[in-house]
Amino acid sequence: MIESPRGRPGRQIVAAGAVGIILPVGLVAWAQVMAELFPDSCGHYTGCLYLFVQAWQVGRWVAIVLAWPLLYLLRVRPAWPVAVLAAALLVAIWLLAEAVALVSPQMFFTLILLSSVIAYPAAARLVGPGRTWLSSA
Repeated sequence: MIESPRGRPGRQIVAAGAVGIILPVGLVAWAQVMAELFPDSCGHYTGCLYLFVQAWQVGRWVAIVLAWPLLYLLRVRPAWPVAVLAAALLVAIWLLAEAVALVSPQMFFTLILLSSVIAYPAAARLVGPGRTWLSSA
């Protein structure tokens, strides 16, 4: 007997967590590739930190757009409400990280690095199986 994805909330949350890991790893890999391709843009004192900051400024929004196809590919259903809710959670986490940046820079970086690992599984749990208030079924 084949079980529907709606009956397996644990698999949905783990798959959403994988998306939360894949997207930031891809963003860091992209910044690393840019640093290798354009070594002249790396400064003497700051290194290639500028490339990572620039990748973050643009790449986080690209990652939000790429989340829906990745969620769909990993069979997180319904994919688009999870992606939309996770985007809202991500923005809230980023705003929180900016608020604590002056008080605790380590907390800022921790929140930024873990934001998608927090947001995508939480969104999958909130929207996931048995939650018909956001899905069409």
